[in-house]
Amino acid sequence: MKLVFRKNDQEEITVLQSFDSDERDFVYTEMIKVLIENGKLEDPVVEGDFTDEEMRSINNMVNEINKVTKETLEASAGTDEPIGDPLL
Repeated sequence: MKLVFRKNDQEEITVLQSFDSDERDFVYTEMIKVLIENGKLEDPVVEGDFTDEEMRSINNMVNEINKVTKETLEASAGTDEPIGDPLL
């Protein structure tokens, strides 16, 4: 899954989720499910007039999400503890 960030002419930012080019509204719980199943997010897609700082911020956020996910999955490997909320 990729996160897609779009900025329009009014400087409004929209975040979507892309599954093999099928774009959907961003749903936090769906992102968590993907992280648990796949272990990471793909590189984000950024469309529109984003500043260099905004681009760095988006990329850093995805990298940090992937880092924490990897650490959490590694720490839970070999334990009987379920990862995440079983209701997801």
